[in-house]
Amino acid sequence: MLVSFLPLQQVFLGITSNARQTLLCLVAILPILAFGALGALRTTSDDPRQWLPRGFQEAITYDRFQEQFGIDEMAIVSWDGCTLNDPRTEQLAQSLEATQLFQQVITGPRLLKQLTSDSSGTPIRTALARLQGTLIGQDGMTTCLALVMSEQATRDRSAAIQSIYDTAKSACNLEANQLHLAGPTVDAAAITAESKRMLLQLAGIAGALSFFVAAYRMRSIRLAMIVFATAMYCTLAALSIVYFCGGRMNLLMTMHPPLIFILATSSAVHLVNYFKEALHNPNISSPAAETARSGFFPCFVASLTTSIGLASLSTSKIDSIQAFGNYSAAGVMVSFVVTFVMLPAGLTLFCSKAVVQPASSRQVALGWAPLKSLWETIVLNRHRSVIVLFSLLMLIGVIGISFLDSTVRLQARFLPNSKILKDYQWLEDHIGPMVPMEIVVSFASDSEHEAVEQIRLLTRIQEKLKEMPVRLSTLSAADFVLPIPGGAGVGNVIRRRVINSNLVEAFPELVSAHYLAQVDSESLWRISVRAEAMQNIDYGVLTEQIREVVNPILSDKQVTAEYTGIIPLIYKAQRQLLDDLVLSFLTAFIIVAVVMLFVLRSLPAALLAMIPNVFPIVLVFGLMGLLEIPLQIGSVMTASAALGIAVDDTIHFLTWFRRGVGRGLSKTQALNESIDHCAGAMFHTTLISSVGLLAFTASHFVPILHFAYLMVLLLSTALLGDLIFLPAILASRLGKCFVTKTP
Repeated sequence: MLVSFLPLQQVFLGITSNARQTLLCLVAILPILAFGALGALRTTSDDPRQWLPRGFQEAITYDRFQEQFGIDEMAIVSWDGCTLNDPRTEQLAQSLEATQLFQQVITGPRLLKQLTSDSSGTPIRTALARLQGTLIGQDGMTTCLALVMSEQATRDRSAAIQSIYDTAKSACNLEANQLHLAGPTVDAAAITAESKRMLLQLAGIAGALSFFVAAYRMRSIRLAMIVFATAMYCTLAALSIVYFCGGRMNLLMTMHPPLIFILATSSAVHLVNYFKEALHNPNISSPAAETARSGFFPCFVASLTTSIGLASLSTSKIDSIQAFGNYSAAGVMVSFVVTFVMLPAGLTLFCSKAVVQPASSRQVALGWAPLKSLWETIVLNRHRSVIVLFSLLMLIGVIGISFLDSTVRLQARFLPNSKILKDYQWLEDHIGPMVPMEIVVSFASDSEHEAVEQIRLLTRIQEKLKEMPVRLSTLSAADFVLPIPGGAGVGNVIRRRVINSNLVEAFPELVSAHYLAQVDSESLWRISVRAEAMQNIDYGVLTEQIREVVNPILSDKQVTAEYTGIIPLIYKAQRQLLDDLVLSFLTAFIIVAVVMLFVLRSLPAALLAMIPNVFPIVLVFGLMGLLEIPLQIGSVMTASAALGIAVDDTIHFLTWFRRGVGRGLSKTQALNESIDHCAGAMFHTTLISSVGLLAFTASHFVPILHFAYLMVLLLSTALLGDLIFLPAILASRLGKCFVTKTP
């Protein structure tokens, strides 16, 4: 044993000696855990802001904008045949208003009627031109409904969207597949629906696949059932932590229970490996107690490093990543306790030498001898070549990482054939751009600019924005007033004064419509800009281009502006993903390296042991950069988690290696013994984890697809690192660093 944890070990050994009482206590606690787990599964967070960074200036500016103009989260609704003359447009608008889920329902016909009324007097052609690209399509006929969510609707966005479908069916006989919906509320509802599907379907499939693979590889249904029961108990305990700590599930958090299940299964398989060795050793009287004694330290360190890797995600500025990291880290440590309480007790009561196949026969059944011979040829006899090859692969990975980019764009979140992307495409083709940005133009209350001059300034900004090479649509208070005449003639001056007077009287209506806010000593005018969601637009570049167009106009008038909305936040989130990946990984690397230093009691050994664990992360993310595969929000979670998980196998391998050296074996003999003891368990845990994770490749949410695929790649590459790269290092002269101290 590398380091002694005698007090804790004695506790677990005492529990193991009272197996029946231990299991009865666990059964007694089970209803509480089940209650907490079900409570957690019933919660959900569908706030669109959970995917965007908090605490930055962009987020603060956006929060201030919502305080000034009100929260106007909305959904856009249209269908084939939804035109200015379609009576169903008004029918649906009235029916949706009656649900009281929407504080405001705006339609193209309503707004057009308002603009061309006798009081406004805007010519029909002018009104149509102003509304094209926002509520009316370029054909001058296709229109839509803009539904502003009420507070009740934002508490359950999925119910609000379902209400739209139900109301459209009952009021207008429009089927769900006929409607085209877009907007932040629609995105949130789609993500929530996918998270529920993952919990109800995919997580169950993942668990079943892991169980069957475990049963097949361990050649024992009884052992597999004990491992499965232990992993399920760990999962319930981890979920109950979420509930009792007031946490809420979201789409990323739906990966929390299957991840805990897979990690608990992995840890249990390693312990079963120790148990098999002890069970068939005639000198050991209590195999379960020996399992707890021998496996305690490597499993504790493995759980600790995995927990550290996951906890490093708490450095993220994105709430959903933080929650996943914190609760998963807590779940891993709770799983360690549960595993060491439950598994030895189960093994004591239900497993004996007669029902458990020894490790040697299993290895023969797997055809281990030829593989072992190949391993000896490659690793022991060609270890220098192996080290050079893996070092070159890491160098390629480092080069590739420099090209790594990130994305949080809409197309990157859903599969190309998903309904939501098809709806966005239809709406942008027939109505206009859908991604919002807001420009808030600020005038001091004592400004020398009269209201008409302020409106003319807004009009000039909108005209300049529409001249940009990127397709944009805009809407502001300027679109709701009569065209303001220029010139110095008496008639024009009089008309401007009349319009100015009417405009000042209309200020309360503009405030009510959320296009004007009067705060303290300022008048704030809002220009809503919409950019395309379905085009390959760099929103960071677009934001700067908009600034370059608007700022010169304002500087001439000594007026200021703020730029906010979803576009700046998306750009910030995109940059933040890369920052989170680097920061969380470095945090995990440093802390795990310190743990390894404590375990190995040698700085060179600790640093060398980290190399095979960094190898999969550098290689996989480097290949992503070289292949121009952008980083997703789900990708960020994998690097730190994979680092912690990869260390698991390293700890178990080094434990056997140093024990062998401590008994006087040569390095070669110790390596052979370590492979004999560890290779099967390492392969099995990787296979079980990978098969379970592959179930999530059926998800319709691309970040989860990335998470599943990347974790499988990282775990598979980590297996190569632990079975080939690490032994090659140990077989070389560098291996002396690991044997200078007696374990």
